[in-house]
Amino acid sequence: MPFEDLEHISEPLIKALTDYLNLPASHFTLEYQAVTYLGAGGASLAYPFFEVLWFARTEQQKADVVRIITELVKPALVTESDICVLFSTMQSDDYYYEKGTTS
Repeated sequence: MPFEDLEHISEPLIKALTDYLNLPASHFTLEYQAVTYLGAGGASLAYPFFEVLWFARTEQQKADVVRIITELVKPALVTESDICVLFSTMQSDDYYYEKGTTS
């Protein structure tokens, strides 16, 4: 997925997530990584990959976030493709901010 496409959906994606999770937009960051994937035949096109780092949420919230991401990303794809959403649940002592204190 080209950067310009992700940039185009970043604002509506963050808005949808803030509305759903009832969090301020400042709690969200999107990162674009330009990478080359290699398969058995060499370089290959990859599907969009989203990694969500968050504190514990319900399975329903996880499913809803996947739906939100998928609904906003699919229209920007040139070809029909899978979308990978990987969740990493952080424990409160795994997250540090401002002068080394934990959240």
